[in-house]
This record gives sequence, structure tokens and C-alpha cells, in this order.
Amino acid sequence: MDYAEILDEWTAAPGFEVNLTIDREQEGWDGHVGFVPNYVKELNPDLKKTVLVCGPPIMIKFTVAGLTELGFTPEQIYTTMELRMKCGIGKCGRCNIGAKYVCKDGPVFRYDELGELPDEY
Repeated sequence: MDYAEILDEWTAAPGFEVNLTIDREQEGWDGHVGFVPNYVKELNPDLKKTVLVCGPPIMIKFTVAGLTELGFTPEQIYTTMELRMKCGIGKCGRCNIGAKYVCKDGPVFRYDELGELPDEY
């Protein structure tokens, strides 16, 4: 199954909403164009929802800030930290942040969990 098929499956799933955007116009793209943090504010999602944010760390940082500005609590926001992983089994220590190993304790974390970690994140 390729990415487009998986995306089609997700968008068809009941109770699951997928909103796509690209940051620069491209030929053949007829969807939204704009940066994710701005698009999130534009979408103004229901505050009763749970949000999963994945992507480059800088995008995650500004998207989470936008979600917080909209009124989402850290308990409603989940994000990924897989860029910190190397071995994936907790042996190399590269992904260690405080008492957490991203590869073993994550890589998906609730945002309030990240607030408990040392500033090195």
C-alpha cells in the first residue's frame, strides 16, 4: 500500500479528519497552500478534540504554540520525537532526555509529558 492509498483510507475513516496543506504551490496540487501553524489556526479545530502533530521540530514547536493559543491543553496534544532516535532499543542513549528514552518510552508523547523533561529538548 502506498502513501496515497493510506491517506485515502484515513480520510474515509469515520471520526477521523485529515487536513492537508503544502507550504508552496505545486503543479497538480489543488488543496490548501500555507504553513501548518497558520493553517491550524485557520481551521480552528474543536477544543473537544485530541491533536497529533508530527513533522520537523520547528513546525511542531510553532503548531503546538498555535494550538495552545486556540485553547488546547497540553493533555490534548500529542507529538513525536523520533528525530532523536538512533539505535531504537535504548542501548546507545542518544535519545535519552532526563529519565525518558524516546525509542522505548515514545516516540509519541503527550505534550504535558514533554514539559516535565529537562530543557535540552
